Amino acid sequence: MQIDLTGRTAVVTGGASNIGRGISLKLADAGAHVLIVDKDLEQAQRTASLRPGSISVKECDLSDLTQVQALGARLGAEGKADILVSNAGWVRSVNFIEKDLGEMDFELRLNLQAPLLLARLLVPGMAERGWGRIVSVASEAGRAGQRTQVAYSAAKAGILGMTRSLSHEVGRRGVTVNAVSPAMTIPESREEIGAGSMQQQRDRPPELMARIIKAYPMGRVGHPSDIAAAVTFLASEEASFITGQTLAVNGGFITT
Repeated sequence: MQIDLTGRTAVVTGGASNIGRGISLKLADAGAHVLIVDKDLEQAQRTASLRPGSISVKECDLSDLTQVQALGARLGAEGKADILVSNAGWVRSVNFIEKDLGEMDFELRLNLQAPLLLARLLVPGMAERGWGRIVSVASEAGRAGQRTQVAYSAAKAGILGMTRSLSHEVGRRGVTVNAVSPAMTIPESREEIGAGSMQQQRDRPPELMARIIKAYPMGRVGHPSDIAAAVTFLASEEASFITGQTLAVNGGFITT
């Protein structure tokens, strides 16, 4: 399938590294102009340099809702955001009763409130133009639950609820709203990992990875390119009759 997004502008939060980097590059390869929104400006610029002229960068701390409000208002006023990919996320695994309340608030702001706010600010322009795509990167933690990730799982479950509910409001205006739900996804090279990425916290010994991989029918965990392919499809005209759905891209880790 040849996907053509020529003339479309895509906003990708957390687009500098990991899954977001893969999404940014894939959308650019499909012809879209991509705006990476990320607090890691250096890594964002490195990613943009891989597709000169097709990717631009905006520095923004997406856990700061004041910054998110200002960014969304500006993009909404410019009327150029056809595709919103809410990908930025963070979790630190710790037992719920030991979770610092400030860190819990941070995870809810970044993983749930920021995507909601950006959608609220960008959807009116999409609806006015009669075409738009909201694609959120959720998590299998939000569908099935995950111990030591209670706040994160709650936020990602909220993203799934937003996806279903918002699709009912905007479908007749030419806007689709979907989510992609990865399981474990690990970049294939260190170049894909930014200094502020949570992947920096997650170096796993080979014996642990061997046990994890046994749970995946495909015999491996996910790569950013796997998620990027699904997001690009959902952002395309080929997916124009798909809305309110969550596409699990998990190598069969969960099959419900």
